[in-house]
Amino acid sequence: MKFIFALLMIVTQSSVILSANAADKWVSVESATRELRITGFTRARSKMPLISEVSGKVRDIFVDIGEAVPGNKKFACLDDTFVDIDIKSANSEVRRHYVDIKFFKKQVARHKQLVKKHTSSVSLLDGLLRDLGKANQDWSIASIRKQRLEELKHRHCIEAPVGWLVIDRDIEIGQWINAGEVVAHVGNYLQLTLPLTLSQQELVELKKDKGNVALYFPELNIKTDASIEHISPGFDEKTRKILVDLLISKIPSNVSGGMRAELILNMTNTKSSSFIISKLALEERFEEYWLERMDGKRIRVKLLNDQPGGKVTILSTEISMGDQFKVVTP
Repeated sequence: MKFIFALLMIVTQSSVILSANAADKWVSVESATRELRITGFTRARSKMPLISEVSGKVRDIFVDIGEAVPGNKKFACLDDTFVDIDIKSANSEVRRHYVDIKFFKKQVARHKQLVKKHTSSVSLLDGLLRDLGKANQDWSIASIRKQRLEELKHRHCIEAPVGWLVIDRDIEIGQWINAGEVVAHVGNYLQLTLPLTLSQQELVELKKDKGNVALYFPELNIKTDASIEHISPGFDEKTRKILVDLLISKIPSNVSGGMRAELILNMTNTKSSSFIISKLALEERFEEYWLERMDGKRIRVKLLNDQPGGKVTILSTEISMGDQFKVVTP
């Protein structure tokens, strides 16, 4: 009877404790984060050299360093005087062959009627057909020559994409340049990229927002949106980091190439002894802070700083991820 009575007392006490625990509120700790700033410098999204396809003397330069390529795409043009003379000659040749074609067509039509009336020989008609075919062939060759000369004239102007900025140029008006020579470089500053090298963990954190990130320009004290453009499949063998290009599509008016920008990542500190918890679970006694775990153990913690949403960052080596702590009732 004494044993049964003692057992009933234990069960009753346990039920009371469980009921009290059920009535209590508990909060879990979260991994603390640390702010990581990765710095890079903006640059043009694309760059390209401008190369002359023909040899000649520079006649006009339409765009200077730092200026945008105009709507006609022309950067510079070479002297095309001799090409113009050849085009005039080709036009005359095309017209001459066209006159020959019209003449032989009339002769062939007339002699076909005469052959039907037996007043002209078939051999004469065959000769006229041969002359008409040769005139058509000569006209086709002259037309192709004219098209080639017109294309050659077009290539006497060096073109670049509209709106791109001239980075440098190595020619002056009157200078002779050879075919295949690089005369300038242009860049697409309508959009900017920010190349960065990231570790695998940093790259995972960057991808959490589906590639939509914010960049901070410390000199201007402004932020702008960016997105992931390229992720290199390789990595740097020394640092084990991966090259990532961030694309800035909408550029603020005062942002240009060569400016310092910062990518801010909130890295999860999985191996640290710092955690984030609701401020309601902290109990302050004599300038010391305590937490009560679900198993009843009281743990002293160090308060590091405040966090948004009524949370704080704490430091303790006795806490593990997943631990729950009692909310202190006022």
